Amino acid sequence: MLVSTSFFIANLDPGGSDASQIMQGAQNGSQLIVSLFEKDWEDLVNGNSPVYTAVTSVALLAAVALVSFWSLGWYVQISEEGFSSGVITEMVYPLLVIMMLAVNNGALLANSSLALRNVSNNINDNVLNITRNGVTLKEAIRNTSMDQAFIMAAKAQMAECEKQPLEGIDQDGNEINPRQICINETTEKIKKESDDFRAKNNLPETTTNWNIFDLGGQAINATVQGLSYIIFSGLAAAFQYVVQVSFLLSSYIGPIFLVLSLLPLGAKPILAWLAGWLALGLVLVSYSIIVGIAASSIVNTPSNNPLFLPLVEAILSPILAVAIGSGGGMAVFTGFSNTAKIIGRR
Repeated sequence: MLVSTSFFIANLDPGGSDASQIMQGAQNGSQLIVSLFEKDWEDLVNGNSPVYTAVTSVALLAAVALVSFWSLGWYVQISEEGFSSGVITEMVYPLLVIMMLAVNNGALLANSSLALRNVSNNINDNVLNITRNGVTLKEAIRNTSMDQAFIMAAKAQMAECEKQPLEGIDQDGNEINPRQICINETTEKIKKESDDFRAKNNLPETTTNWNIFDLGGQAINATVQGLSYIIFSGLAAAFQYVVQVSFLLSSYIGPIFLVLSLLPLGAKPILAWLAGWLALGLVLVSYSIIVGIAASSIVNTPSNNPLFLPLVEAILSPILAVAIGSGGGMAVFTGFSNTAKIIGRR
C-alpha cells in the first residue's frame, strides 16, 4: 500500500504543531490501512463473517434447488446411457459448486478470494520496490509525502509569525523586527526537527529548501493550502480504503456469482467475478505506479509546493487507475466469454 499523508491531519495544530509528529503520522499511514482489514479477512476465512455466511447460505439454497431440478434429467440420462462421459461431465460442475458452498460455509471460495487478494497485494509490493531515479517507488512516495507534510506544518507555524509586528523594541531599547525574528527561529526549529526525525528513522537527507521567503510571508496562502491539503489527502486515503473494501465486497458476493453460473447463460457469471478481481488488481497496481512515478520524479528536486503529490494521489491517479482497471477487466471478461463460446461449440 502507499504511504498516505492524510494521517498527519489529526496532529496538525497551526498554532504550534510538532512537525515530527506529523512526519510520524505520514510514515505510519499505510500501515494503518493495511492492518485495518486483517480482522475482516480472518473472519472471512474462518467462517466467522456474518455477511459472508448469510450470502453463502442463500447461494447454497439456490444451488441445491437448481441441482435438484436438474437431477430429474440426469436420472433419465443415467437410466438410458448409464454413467457416460457426457453425463459425468454435465454433473461435475454443479456438484463442485455445491461442494464449494457447503464445506465450512464456503471456506473454499473464501480462501480463493484471500489468495486473489494476497496475489494483488504482493504484485503491488513488488511494483513499489522497483527502482527509478536511484530510489524505489515506495521510498520515493514515502519521502516525498513526508517532505510535503513537513512543509505544511512549517507553513502553519510560519503563518503565526505573520501576526507579529514589523517593528519593536527589545529589553535593551534596540529596535528589532519581531516578525523576522519569529521567522528565523521557526525556520531553524523546523530544519532541526526534520534532521532529527530523519536521523532517528534512518531516512535520507531531505532536499527541501527551507527558504524563509518560500515558507514565510504567506499567511492567507498557507490557510488555503492547508485546507486544500486536508481535502486532497482525505480523498487519497478514501480511495485506498475503497480499493480494500472492494476486495472484501468481491469476496462477499462471490457465492452469488458462483451459483448464477449454474444457469444456462452465454457466459458464466463466475468469469465476470474473476475479471472483476483482475480489474481491482489493475487499479491497485496502476495507482501505485502512477503515484510512484510522480513521487520519484520530484524526490530529488527541491520543492516547497505541498499540493503536487496530494493532487496526484487524490484526483489524477484514481481517475487514470480506474480507467485502466476497468478497461483491463472488460478485455479479460470478453476474452473469457469468447473462449467459453469456442469450447462450447466443440
